Amino acid sequence: MLSDTNIMVNFKKTFFLLLILGNIFNWWLIITNFKIVPAVSFLEVGQGDAELIQTVAGNILIDTGPSNKILFALGEVLPFNDKTLDLVILSHPNKDHYNGLFDLLEQYHVRAVLLNNLTYPSSTFQKLIEELKKKGIPLIKGEAGVNISWQTSDSLKIIFPPADQFFNLNSNASGIVALLSLARNQVLFPGDINFSQEQKIVPFLKNLPLGTRILKVSHHGSSQASSQAFLETFKPELAIIEVGENSYGQPSPEALERLKEVGAKVLRTDLNGTIKLFIDKEGILRVK
Repeated sequence: MLSDTNIMVNFKKTFFLLLILGNIFNWWLIITNFKIVPAVSFLEVGQGDAELIQTVAGNILIDTGPSNKILFALGEVLPFNDKTLDLVILSHPNKDHYNGLFDLLEQYHVRAVLLNNLTYPSSTFQKLIEELKKKGIPLIKGEAGVNISWQTSDSLKIIFPPADQFFNLNSNASGIVALLSLARNQVLFPGDINFSQEQKIVPFLKNLPLGTRILKVSHHGSSQASSQAFLETFKPELAIIEVGENSYGQPSPEALERLKEVGAKVLRTDLNGTIKLFIDKEGILRVK
């Protein structure tokens, strides 16, 4: 039989062991958080869009998909202890781009939301706006000229729509287009814009610096997006289509053929799952 003294000694040993293990775990969390490798993930959320940009300054999420699938997709990419989204950008008020935000608000700390349309006449969208206001989350107007930067050469610029854009029921036509500059790479997020809006941003794309170019294909590979002139100007090396099971025929054979003609390698979330790109030692975005 163990004496009271032996029990006390064993208890103390166990207690100090737990303290040591706890300290090791805490330091592991600290080290993990400081070793942030810049990355861009195109999340598999079904027929919808959601892209996560991880930077040394924080997490930026562009669109949130159509459902709670965004929670599982983020859980696969973010560390389990990271529950903060520093900025959420809603490209336009279509459910397949914003509906997942309802679930995110329950499990993540959202610091700010950038969007360019507060008046879209959808009861679900208006419910989301009210929820954001109730939680006191700042709403930032997204329009051409807005620039989010965190290092000398790294930034996320809104290049469309212009400040005087008239909003109409075709929310795709006034959707936010963002350009990410990360090291020597440019990643273009054109939401669901179609041919006519692509023409308006072609002049801007002509002046981009040299480097690797990656395109989030507009409108899930719609036949009315990714025009030849647009693709020949941007010259994507990698094109990523975020798409799920749908009745729209997306991605369309026409869009896929145009991407092939400009030499872009095509990846799809319905076939490849979540697609994560990270910065290598040379500053080039690579597929993980």
